[in-house]
Amino acid sequence: MSYWLFQRNPKYYRIVAAIKDFALMPWLVTRYAKEMAIGDGVLLWIAGAGAGIYAKVVCTLWYAEIVEAPRTWESRPDIGYWIETSKLTPTSLHAKLRFTTKLVDKPLLRSDLLNDEVLKNLTVIRAPNSTNFKISAEQWQRVFELKG
Repeated sequence: MSYWLFQRNPKYYRIVAAIKDFALMPWLVTRYAKEMAIGDGVLLWIAGAGAGIYAKVVCTLWYAEIVEAPRTWESRPDIGYWIETSKLTPTSLHAKLRFTTKLVDKPLLRSDLLNDEVLKNLTVIRAPNSTNFKISAEQWQRVFELKG
C-alpha cells in the first residue's frame, strides 16, 4: 500500500463544494500514475489561503482511497466544479477516489503542520508546485493520530 497527497487550487476548482457534494470523485493525476493502486491512501490538500489537509481518501487530505486506477474519462461527474478547464484534455488521467473522512470543518492547516515534527517535511510544504505527492507511512499515520 502506498500513500499520496493530492492537491487542488480553489482558484481553478471548487474543491470544498466538491468534497461536500461527492462520496466518489475523479482526481487529476499528473505524475506517479503507474505507481498508484486501488486501496492506496490519499490526503487531499487545498492550496492557497487556508492551505491544508481537508480529507482522507482510501486509494486516492480529505481522507480518501483510490477505488479506480488512473485512466482517461469520457464524461466527468464533477465538470461543473471546474473554474479553469485547460488541464482537462482527452488524455488527462484521473484516479477515482472515495472519501473516508471529510475534514472540511476541521482541516489540518499548513500553519499547524509547520509545528509538527513529522508533517512539517511534507513535500507539498517544501515544493508545492504539483498535483500529486508521495507521502510516507509515518506521515499518513501522523495525520490519523491528529485527526483520527
